[in-house]
Amino acid sequence: MSEQTIFELLHTIDQVTQKMLVKWRKTSNIDLGISHILALHELRTHGESRPSDLAKHLNFTPASLTHLSTKLTKNKLIERRQDEHDRRTTYWSITDRGIELLNQAQLDGQMLRKELFSHLSEEEQTTLLSIYKKLNTVL
Repeated sequence: MSEQTIFELLHTIDQVTQKMLVKWRKTSNIDLGISHILALHELRTHGESRPSDLAKHLNFTPASLTHLSTKLTKNKLIERRQDEHDRRTTYWSITDRGIELLNQAQLDGQMLRKELFSHLSEEEQTTLLSIYKKLNTVL
């Protein structure tokens, strides 16, 4: 495959991803960005975490995670807890309200993807799935 074709493929994938995120933000009544959703998902999946561990796992800078936490805490989507033995260490956990919001965001995303992929034939969907599984294995 030529470099131009690879560039075009990567550029198109980025465009589709960006357009999906924009459309999700427009169709969802959730006033959070994808970074907020990713942080909530990580907390629900792995439980209480230190912000530094969360930043490392999500490949976010600690400063950006601190910025995210302001909105998440203000909206009561996460709770902060200080370590009993080391007051400098803080832990975050997702609240019930955060879980509800995350569930809604995931439902909104599923509806959007279902609509998008309905434009592909079953054979195209199967091929795309196979390609992404192969790429996921490589990563």
